[in-house]
Amino acid sequence: MEKNLQWWTEVAVIITVFIIGLVGNIFVLIIVNERNVRKTIHGTFVISLAIADLVLLCSDSPVSILQHFSLTSETYNCRVHLTVVTTGYNAGLFTITSMAIYRCHAVTNPWRPKLKRRGAVIWVSFVWLAAFIFVIPLIVVSKITKDGKCIEDWPSLAHRQAYTVLLLTAQYILPLLITAICYIRIWLFMRNRPVFPRNSNLFTNRRIPGEENTRESMIILKTVAVIVFLFLVLLLPNQVAWMLLDFRNVSYEELWFVADILTRLHSCLNPVVYGVMNKQYRRSYVTFLTRTLCYRHVSRVAQAPT
Repeated sequence: MEKNLQWWTEVAVIITVFIIGLVGNIFVLIIVNERNVRKTIHGTFVISLAIADLVLLCSDSPVSILQHFSLTSETYNCRVHLTVVTTGYNAGLFTITSMAIYRCHAVTNPWRPKLKRRGAVIWVSFVWLAAFIFVIPLIVVSKITKDGKCIEDWPSLAHRQAYTVLLLTAQYILPLLITAICYIRIWLFMRNRPVFPRNSNLFTNRRIPGEENTRESMIILKTVAVIVFLFLVLLLPNQVAWMLLDFRNVSYEELWFVADILTRLHSCLNPVVYGVMNKQYRRSYVTFLTRTLCYRHVSRVAQAPT
Protein backbone atom coordinates (compact mmCIF):
# COMPACT_ATOMS: atom_id res chain seq x y z
CA MET A 1 0.00 0.00 0.00
CA GLU A 2 2.82 2.38 0.92
CA LYS A 3 4.66 1.60 -2.31
CA ASN A 4 1.47 2.12 -4.32
CA LEU A 5 0.95 5.50 -2.64
CA GLN A 6 4.53 6.51 -3.44
CA TRP A 7 4.02 5.45 -7.07
CA TRP A 8 0.90 7.59 -7.49
CA THR A 9 2.55 10.49 -5.65
CA GLU A 10 5.46 10.43 -8.08
CA VAL A 11 3.10 10.38 -11.08
CA ALA A 12 1.05 13.26 -9.63
CA VAL A 13 4.17 15.35 -9.00
CA ILE A 14 5.51 14.73 -12.52
CA ILE A 15 2.17 15.66 -14.14
CA THR A 16 1.71 18.77 -11.97
CA VAL A 17 5.19 20.12 -12.67
CA PHE A 18 4.78 19.36 -16.37
CA ILE A 19 1.46 21.23 -16.67
CA ILE A 20 2.71 24.25 -14.71
CA GLY A 21 5.89 24.48 -16.77
CA LEU A 22 4.08 23.98 -20.07
CA VAL A 23 1.45 26.65 -19.39
CA GLY A 24 3.95 29.09 -17.87
CA ASN A 25 6.46 28.97 -20.71
CA ILE A 26 3.79 29.12 -23.43
CA PHE A 27 2.38 32.12 -21.57
CA VAL A 28 5.81 33.79 -21.70
CA LEU A 29 6.03 33.25 -25.45
CA ILE A 30 2.55 34.74 -25.92
CA ILE A 31 3.40 37.80 -23.80
CA VAL A 32 6.67 38.37 -25.62
CA ASN A 33 4.84 38.19 -28.94
CA GLU A 34 2.01 40.45 -27.75
CA ARG A 35 4.39 43.21 -26.66
CA ASN A 36 6.71 42.79 -29.64
CA VAL A 37 9.46 42.21 -27.06
CA ARG A 38 10.83 39.53 -29.38
CA LYS A 39 12.37 42.37 -31.41
CA THR A 40 14.58 43.38 -28.48
CA ILE A 41 17.83 41.76 -27.37
CA HIS A 42 16.39 40.67 -24.03
CA GLY A 43 13.31 39.32 -25.77
CA THR A 44 15.48 37.17 -28.01
CA PHE A 45 17.15 35.58 -24.99
CA VAL A 46 13.80 35.13 -23.22
CA ILE A 47 12.38 33.29 -26.24
CA SER A 48 15.43 31.03 -26.34
CA LEU A 49 15.11 30.24 -22.63
CA ALA A 50 11.37 29.53 -22.87
CA ILE A 51 11.88 27.23 -25.86
CA ALA A 52 14.69 25.40 -24.05
CA ASP A 53 12.44 24.89 -21.02
CA LEU A 54 9.63 23.61 -23.24
CA VAL A 55 11.99 21.22 -25.04
CA LEU A 56 13.13 19.81 -21.71
CA LEU A 57 9.65 19.51 -20.23
CA CYS A 58 7.88 18.17 -23.31
CA SER A 59 10.55 15.58 -24.07
CA ASP A 60 11.25 14.41 -20.52
CA SER A 61 8.01 14.55 -18.52
CA PRO A 62 5.82 12.45 -20.88
CA VAL A 63 8.55 9.79 -21.05
CA SER A 64 8.78 9.67 -17.25
CA ILE A 65 5.01 9.25 -17.00
CA LEU A 66 5.04 6.44 -19.57
CA GLN A 67 7.93 4.78 -17.74
CA HIS A 68 5.80 4.56 -14.62
CA PHE A 69 3.30 2.58 -16.70
CA SER A 70 6.04 0.55 -18.44
CA LEU A 71 5.01 1.90 -21.85
CA THR A 72 8.29 3.40 -23.08
CA SER A 73 10.55 2.20 -25.86
CA GLU A 74 14.21 1.75 -24.95
CA THR A 75 15.18 2.43 -28.56
CA TYR A 76 13.44 5.82 -28.45
CA ASN A 77 14.90 6.61 -25.03
CA CYS A 78 18.39 5.73 -26.21
CA ARG A 79 18.37 7.37 -29.65
CA VAL A 80 16.08 10.36 -29.25
CA HIS A 81 15.05 11.07 -25.68
CA LEU A 82 18.52 11.52 -24.14
CA THR A 83 19.68 13.67 -27.04
CA VAL A 84 16.71 16.05 -26.99
CA VAL A 85 16.55 16.36 -23.20
CA THR A 86 20.26 17.06 -22.80
CA THR A 87 20.25 19.57 -25.66
CA GLY A 88 17.33 21.49 -24.13
CA TYR A 89 18.99 21.32 -20.72
CA ASN A 90 22.26 22.72 -22.07
CA ALA A 91 20.54 25.40 -24.16
CA GLY A 92 18.67 26.72 -21.13
CA LEU A 93 21.80 27.02 -19.03
CA PHE A 94 23.85 28.54 -21.83
CA THR A 95 21.07 31.08 -22.51
CA ILE A 96 20.96 32.15 -18.87
CA THR A 97 24.73 32.61 -18.92
CA SER A 98 24.46 34.60 -22.14
CA MET A 99 21.87 36.90 -20.57
CA ALA A 100 24.30 37.69 -17.75
CA ILE A 101 27.17 38.33 -20.18
CA TYR A 102 25.07 40.64 -22.35
CA ARG A 103 23.75 42.63 -19.39
CA CYS A 104 27.26 43.01 -18.01
CA HIS A 105 28.47 44.43 -21.32
CA ALA A 106 25.44 46.72 -21.69
CA VAL A 107 25.75 48.18 -18.19
CA THR A 108 29.53 48.55 -17.93
CA ASN A 109 30.04 49.85 -21.48
CA PRO A 110 27.23 52.41 -21.99
CA TRP A 111 29.20 54.41 -24.56
CA ARG A 112 30.03 51.50 -26.82
CA PRO A 113 27.79 50.35 -29.69
CA LYS A 114 25.07 48.00 -28.49
CA LEU A 115 24.42 44.52 -29.73
CA LYS A 116 21.91 44.49 -32.58
CA ARG A 117 19.01 42.06 -32.73
CA ARG A 118 20.63 40.24 -35.64
CA GLY A 119 23.70 39.74 -33.50
CA ALA A 120 21.52 38.41 -30.69
CA VAL A 121 19.88 35.91 -33.04
CA ILE A 122 23.31 34.71 -34.20
CA TRP A 123 24.41 34.49 -30.55
CA VAL A 124 21.39 32.35 -29.63
CA SER A 125 21.99 30.15 -32.68
CA PHE A 126 25.52 29.43 -31.47
CA VAL A 127 24.12 28.71 -28.01
CA TRP A 128 21.90 25.96 -29.41
CA LEU A 129 24.70 24.66 -31.61
CA ALA A 130 27.01 24.41 -28.59
CA ALA A 131 24.22 22.75 -26.61
CA PHE A 132 23.98 20.03 -29.26
CA ILE A 133 27.75 19.62 -29.68
CA PHE A 134 28.08 18.65 -26.02
CA VAL A 135 25.58 15.83 -26.64
CA ILE A 136 27.44 14.28 -29.60
CA PRO A 137 29.66 12.01 -27.44
CA LEU A 138 26.53 10.68 -25.73
CA ILE A 139 24.94 9.96 -29.11
CA VAL A 140 28.03 8.05 -30.23
CA VAL A 141 28.32 5.79 -27.16
CA SER A 142 24.62 5.11 -26.54
CA LYS A 143 23.88 1.52 -27.55
CA ILE A 144 20.99 -0.93 -27.33
CA THR A 145 21.99 -4.29 -25.84
CA LYS A 146 20.63 -7.65 -26.97
CA ASP A 147 18.18 -7.69 -24.08
CA GLY A 148 16.85 -4.26 -25.14
CA LYS A 149 18.54 -2.06 -22.53
CA CYS A 150 20.18 1.30 -23.25
CA ILE A 151 23.79 1.62 -22.12
CA GLU A 152 26.71 4.01 -22.62
CA ASP A 153 29.42 1.95 -24.30
CA TRP A 154 32.55 3.99 -23.49
CA PRO A 155 36.06 2.75 -24.44
CA SER A 156 36.95 2.85 -20.75
CA LEU A 157 35.72 4.08 -17.39
CA ALA A 158 38.18 6.97 -17.63
CA HIS A 159 36.47 8.21 -20.82
CA ARG A 160 33.07 8.06 -19.13
CA GLN A 161 34.35 9.95 -16.09
CA ALA A 162 36.04 12.55 -18.30
CA TYR A 163 32.74 13.22 -20.10
CA THR A 164 30.92 13.54 -16.78
CA VAL A 165 33.50 16.08 -15.57
CA LEU A 166 33.19 17.94 -18.88
CA LEU A 167 29.41 18.23 -18.45
CA LEU A 168 29.81 19.26 -14.81
CA THR A 169 32.16 22.02 -15.91
CA ALA A 170 30.02 23.20 -18.85
CA GLN A 171 26.65 22.88 -17.13
CA TYR A 172 27.49 24.05 -13.63
CA ILE A 173 30.98 25.33 -12.78
CA LEU A 174 31.55 27.64 -15.77
CA PRO A 175 28.05 29.20 -15.65
CA LEU A 176 28.61 29.88 -11.93
CA LEU A 177 31.99 31.53 -12.47
CA ILE A 178 30.91 33.53 -15.52
CA THR A 179 27.71 34.87 -13.99
CA ALA A 180 29.45 35.65 -10.70
CA ILE A 181 32.13 37.66 -12.52
CA CYS A 182 29.45 39.48 -14.56
CA TYR A 183 27.44 40.47 -11.49
CA ILE A 184 30.52 41.55 -9.56
CA ARG A 185 31.56 43.76 -12.48
CA ILE A 186 28.07 45.29 -12.65
CA TRP A 187 28.02 45.89 -8.90
CA LEU A 188 31.43 47.55 -8.96
CA PHE A 189 30.42 49.72 -11.91
CA MET A 190 27.17 50.88 -10.28
CA ARG A 191 28.89 51.51 -6.95
CA ASN A 192 31.60 53.68 -8.53
CA ARG A 193 29.24 55.44 -10.93
CA PRO A 194 28.83 59.12 -9.92
CA VAL A 195 25.33 60.19 -8.94
CA PHE A 196 24.45 63.86 -9.56
CA PRO A 197 21.54 65.73 -7.93
CA ARG A 198 18.67 66.61 -10.21
CA ASN A 199 19.32 70.36 -9.84
CA SER A 200 22.98 69.97 -10.78
CA ASN A 201 24.28 71.97 -13.73
CA LEU A 202 25.56 68.71 -15.11
CA PHE A 203 21.98 67.72 -15.90
CA THR A 204 20.69 68.93 -19.23
CA ASN A 205 17.90 67.95 -21.52
CA ARG A 206 20.26 65.62 -23.30
CA ARG A 207 20.23 62.00 -22.24
CA ILE A 208 23.50 60.38 -21.34
CA PRO A 209 24.14 57.54 -23.81
CA GLY A 210 23.20 54.27 -22.18
CA GLU A 211 21.45 55.96 -19.18
CA GLU A 212 18.04 54.53 -20.04
CA ASN A 213 19.61 51.20 -20.95
CA THR A 214 21.44 51.11 -17.61
CA ARG A 215 18.21 51.71 -15.69
CA GLU A 216 16.49 48.97 -17.64
CA SER A 217 19.46 46.68 -17.18
CA MET A 218 19.32 46.96 -13.39
CA ILE A 219 15.67 45.90 -13.44
CA ILE A 220 16.39 42.94 -15.67
CA LEU A 221 19.54 42.18 -13.69
CA LYS A 222 17.49 41.33 -10.59
CA THR A 223 15.40 38.91 -12.62
CA VAL A 224 18.41 37.23 -14.19
CA ALA A 225 20.15 36.98 -10.80
CA VAL A 226 17.22 35.06 -9.33
CA ILE A 227 17.08 32.79 -12.39
CA VAL A 228 20.78 32.02 -12.03
CA PHE A 229 20.41 31.35 -8.29
CA LEU A 230 17.56 28.95 -8.98
CA PHE A 231 19.47 26.92 -11.52
CA LEU A 232 22.52 26.75 -9.26
CA VAL A 233 20.44 25.36 -6.40
CA LEU A 234 17.85 23.26 -8.23
CA LEU A 235 20.28 21.64 -10.65
CA LEU A 236 22.92 20.71 -8.08
CA PRO A 237 21.31 17.33 -7.15
CA ASN A 238 21.47 16.24 -10.78
CA GLN A 239 25.22 16.90 -10.92
CA VAL A 240 25.75 15.14 -7.58
CA ALA A 241 23.80 12.09 -8.76
CA TRP A 242 25.94 11.72 -11.89
CA MET A 243 29.20 12.19 -9.99
CA LEU A 244 28.21 9.52 -7.46
CA LEU A 245 27.25 7.12 -10.24
CA ASP A 246 30.38 7.53 -12.37
CA PHE A 247 33.01 7.96 -9.64
CA ARG A 248 31.60 5.89 -6.76
CA ASN A 249 29.33 3.52 -8.66
CA VAL A 250 26.56 4.53 -6.27
CA SER A 251 22.99 5.17 -7.38
CA TYR A 252 20.17 6.28 -5.08
CA GLU A 253 16.71 5.98 -6.59
CA GLU A 254 15.34 8.73 -4.33
CA LEU A 255 18.17 11.09 -5.29
CA TRP A 256 17.56 10.54 -9.00
CA PHE A 257 13.83 11.21 -8.61
CA VAL A 258 14.43 14.40 -6.61
CA ALA A 259 17.09 15.56 -9.08
CA ASP A 260 14.75 14.90 -12.00
CA ILE A 261 11.85 16.79 -10.41
CA LEU A 262 14.03 19.75 -9.38
CA THR A 263 15.41 19.98 -12.91
CA ARG A 264 11.88 20.26 -14.31
CA LEU A 265 10.85 22.59 -11.49
CA HIS A 266 13.65 24.91 -12.56
CA SER A 267 12.10 25.04 -16.02
CA CYS A 268 8.75 25.95 -14.43
CA LEU A 269 10.01 28.78 -12.27
CA ASN A 270 11.51 30.98 -14.98
CA PRO A 271 8.07 32.28 -16.12
CA VAL A 272 7.12 32.89 -12.47
CA VAL A 273 10.28 34.92 -11.94
CA TYR A 274 9.47 37.07 -14.99
CA GLY A 275 5.97 37.77 -13.67
CA VAL A 276 6.98 38.54 -10.09
CA MET A 277 10.14 40.59 -10.54
CA ASN A 278 9.76 42.35 -13.89
CA LYS A 279 7.16 45.14 -13.96
CA GLN A 280 6.78 45.00 -17.73
CA TYR A 281 6.03 41.27 -17.72
CA ARG A 282 3.78 41.60 -14.64
CA ARG A 283 1.77 44.33 -16.35
CA SER A 284 1.58 42.24 -19.51
CA TYR A 285 0.38 39.21 -17.53
CA VAL A 286 -2.45 41.22 -15.96
CA THR A 287 -3.42 42.84 -19.27
CA PHE A 288 -3.45 39.54 -21.14
CA LEU A 289 -5.46 37.72 -18.46
CA THR A 290 -7.93 40.61 -18.15
CA ARG A 291 -8.45 40.77 -21.90
CA THR A 292 -8.85 37.00 -22.13
CA LEU A 293 -11.33 36.78 -19.25
CA CYS A 294 -13.31 39.78 -20.48
CA TYR A 295 -13.47 38.28 -23.98
CA ARG A 296 -14.85 35.03 -22.59
CA HIS A 297 -17.38 36.92 -20.48
CA VAL A 298 -18.57 38.99 -23.45
CA SER A 299 -18.78 35.86 -25.61
CA ARG A 300 -20.94 34.08 -23.04
CA VAL A 301 -23.20 37.10 -22.67
CA ALA A 302 -23.59 37.34 -26.45
CA GLN A 303 -24.46 33.65 -26.68
CA ALA A 304 -26.93 33.74 -23.81
CA PRO A 305 -30.61 33.34 -24.81
CA THR A 306 -32.69 36.51 -24.73
